[in-house]
Amino acid sequence: MHLLARHQIPEANKDISAMQGVLSASAKQYLFREIKMRRPIILGGNPYIMDYHRKTAKELFDETGGNSGNLAFRFGVANQLVNPKFLSFSTPTTEIKKQGDIIILPLANQLGKHTDLAHAADRLAEINLPVIGVGLGAQTDSKDSDVVLTAGTTKWLETIAKLAPSASANIGTRGEYTKYQISRFGFESSAIVTGCPSNFINFNTDIIAQLAKGFRSRPRNVAVTAGIPFIPSLSKLEQDLADMVSVTGGAYIVQHGLQMLQIARNEFDLIPADILELCRNYIAPSKKMDEFITWCRQYAYAFYDVRAWMDFVKRFDFVVGTRFHGAMLAIQAGVPAACIAHDSRTQEMCETMGIPVCHYKDIQGGLTLGNVFDYFSFDEEKFRACRQQLCRSYISIFDAADVEITKGLRGLAI
Repeated sequence: MHLLARHQIPEANKDISAMQGVLSASAKQYLFREIKMRRPIILGGNPYIMDYHRKTAKELFDETGGNSGNLAFRFGVANQLVNPKFLSFSTPTTEIKKQGDIIILPLANQLGKHTDLAHAADRLAEINLPVIGVGLGAQTDSKDSDVVLTAGTTKWLETIAKLAPSASANIGTRGEYTKYQISRFGFESSAIVTGCPSNFINFNTDIIAQLAKGFRSRPRNVAVTAGIPFIPSLSKLEQDLADMVSVTGGAYIVQHGLQMLQIARNEFDLIPADILELCRNYIAPSKKMDEFITWCRQYAYAFYDVRAWMDFVKRFDFVVGTRFHGAMLAIQAGVPAACIAHDSRTQEMCETMGIPVCHYKDIQGGLTLGNVFDYFSFDEEKFRACRQQLCRSYISIFDAADVEITKGLRGLAI
């Protein structure tokens, strides 16, 4: 496919001239040259779960990579590219090369001692196509410490850097902290800060004014982005959040942990008794087990389609909890939302993108409907400026690689 930069259409030329002053250097170069666009393949990141209503929580847990929040950034990338193909890592190399010319990897918190990506590194080297990775994050307990990588994950990072489609950066990071960690391994020029692709799901900038207006009113109907029952330091906070759901007739939206997904799908019989008791004690210790199960049936939800998820949260006037992508999807729907951070990944993403955030250690004396906005505020102009600048950096990765993006995404950078 070829695109000729200046078509012989006066209106188009006027539009291009008007845009020159606000576009990045890479975008200007993109507009005024003849380009053979690469055909993008999104590898291992399909956001569309087929027949999810027929599947068990375990099947859905596996298909979403252990966290339904992964669907958020996968959906973002899929809707920002023009005609991407979705293929799995197990697709034969010959078929991959027949389907496209460049690999797009929607990424998460792969940089950490919890991963060993040697197999993925070998697979990318075997395919041997140019690679773009977006949304990469480093995971540690605190941003005050450096990330530790296994040999396999170090090899994976090196492989992606080597397979860059141009001399420009081909890895979009969640923030400066991750970019710095990448530089420690010798790949500083490979990375650029873009935030998470989920920040650019909604191409309508009117949502920013909606968010600001929402933060000027105390919440009455709250949805919670639920945590997991294996972090003892967060148990009191999780109980406060669950109480807010009960008080407001809200929703308890789960993303991660097989037992949490099972709770939201009424699969209580499949949860080991000791794990179910752990969940009850973590979320609602004052309730008896039968009361807890009834509460879950009333308030617990899980989503496997980003569109349905965003549509659902529009009925609430505030979303809060420890899950970043649950909050981000609310924000993309124009619903005020905030994150409670407990590690480097959530803190970094929120600070990078201007998402309201508070570290759990800074919440003293409990979280209630009456004091929740004392811990969170929304800076409309900061969010707007951050989003625009991050979008320009994000677009620059695709422009440098000759990958066609949607008009909606490009419009966010103007």
